[in-house]
Amino acid sequence: MSLRRGLMWFVGLTIFVGILVIHYTSDSETWHLLMQARYLGVALALILAALGWVFDALRIQVIAEIMEERVPFKTALSLVFLNAFGSAITPFQSGGGPILIYVLRNNGVPIGKGLALALTRTVVTVVVLGVFVPLSLLFVPDVFKESVAMMGVFLYATIFALLFGILVIVSIVKSDLIKHLVKVVTLRMDRLDVFNLRVFSIVRFFNKQIDLYAQNMKLLFTGGIFRFALLVFLTLAYLFSAIFVLPVLAWALGIGISIKKAILIQGLFFFVLYFVPTPGASGIAEGGGAAIYKVLVPLNIAGVLSIGWRFFTHYLSIFIGTIVAFETIGMEIISAILERKKQ
Repeated sequence: MSLRRGLMWFVGLTIFVGILVIHYTSDSETWHLLMQARYLGVALALILAALGWVFDALRIQVIAEIMEERVPFKTALSLVFLNAFGSAITPFQSGGGPILIYVLRNNGVPIGKGLALALTRTVVTVVVLGVFVPLSLLFVPDVFKESVAMMGVFLYATIFALLFGILVIVSIVKSDLIKHLVKVVTLRMDRLDVFNLRVFSIVRFFNKQIDLYAQNMKLLFTGGIFRFALLVFLTLAYLFSAIFVLPVLAWALGIGISIKKAILIQGLFFFVLYFVPTPGASGIAEGGGAAIYKVLVPLNIAGVLSIGWRFFTHYLSIFIGTIVAFETIGMEIISAILERKKQ
């Protein structure tokens, strides 16, 4: 997907579904509560969002340290925003990784290590979120009883997560198989006589990067229990910063909600959003949020909370990431990165 088309899809779906959500869930009481909202709650939501960015940047630094690389905090923070931007304009939020790898490469981190770092960040997040799945089924089954569609989305995401996990394991344990596939694809592309390829140079390059990737993914589990525990802690801190935005916004509107339910339901919802095909999970996040959060709050508040939660946890970082991307990388290079990924 091109940069321009990705932006159009994200903005278009977000606005369209957001308008529908507000139209069908709000009433006069909704607007009355908004007019009387506590400004302190809004400020706390902003602080939680900022803490999430900091925790995410710190875990990028920890992963880099495990892989024997050094990434300054300022660079790590810019990677958080660039990842948000790239994820917002590509299906399955897949564009963040290539942009992250490109920036790391420009900072002296080999492509193989950059790939391992980007994938590790995602894998650890998905694995931690995976813990919420059985807990939510056990403690908040009403979210499934009320929505057959949500059960279907959940099953889809579970299957996708299992396939993703298998792919990651194969890429680490069977790196020779990946090398063979790269060699076969390169040879077939050369026979097409469309690209001017130096086959052996390309195969040697990719073999080196695949070895680096496999070695550094293994380092994640052999680099010491302290750093691995720190990585899991920072991942939890990052997720809980986003999770607690919703209760804080509800408090700002004068609505009390169950913290336990809010944690479990959002953990499950975040898990699902990682495998949604729309750019940046646009549309599904806004509409799905309204459908799920009505378990926690009245329907006339659920839509507003869904949009508010997205604003603080996603829209802000995407907006900052857009500015960082255009100022530090440039539209032409970003387009080239995404087009190369597509090929």
